[in-house]
Amino acid sequence: MKKCILTLATALLLVVPAAVSAQGFGLAARAGTLGVGPEAALGLTDAFVIRAGIGLMPFEPTATIDDIEFTLTLPEKWISIGADIYLGGTFRIGAGMLFKPDDPTLTGEIVGGSVQIGDVTYTSTDVAQLTGTLDSKDSAPYVLIGFGKHTSTGIGLFLDLGAAFIGEPVVSLDATGNSTLIGTSEFQAELRKQEINIENDLGSYIKVWPIINIGLRIGVGGS
Repeated sequence: MKKCILTLATALLLVVPAAVSAQGFGLAARAGTLGVGPEAALGLTDAFVIRAGIGLMPFEPTATIDDIEFTLTLPEKWISIGADIYLGGTFRIGAGMLFKPDDPTLTGEIVGGSVQIGDVTYTSTDVAQLTGTLDSKDSAPYVLIGFGKHTSTGIGLFLDLGAAFIGEPVVSLDATGNSTLIGTSEFQAELRKQEINIENDLGSYIKVWPIINIGLRIGVGGS
């Protein structure tokens, strides 16, 4: 479904009537918290521009929580579709929707010889690794402010600053190690407690996803 949305949006930008495209058309490359990738912009009026883009995520940040070093694998890509309103010159406000095809995942390595999971301490022999998924909404609204007009004739830089509201994540964990221990209901109960701990530690940071993008754009036909 999301691929269809992006395909339709791209087709719209490429085949709009000349009377509309005369307001300006732009192509850009961006890098930031929405990944690295291309976007396209179309001016419906001089002050109203629609944009669609896609960004691939090359980063894998790490964090240590309760003696477990987690590597966070972010969604493979972000797809954005929205509109900008120019309030004068190159300053603009914008809003739209952000889509992701998959959820972030966690891989946790035991830092020392033991680890606390829930309320119980286990040795690294008993629990070798934790893996998990941060389940959040597949789509989220975003708002932003920006500088730089995508549809202005020529080459220029642009900056986006904003936030996408992806909601409180739900953490699901699995463990590898001593299968006899990991299969017990007591261990699974402690694993559920650890899920809540991670939600409490990470939730406030990722339920609002920051938007910080800088890019280079090429505009045609705009003012």
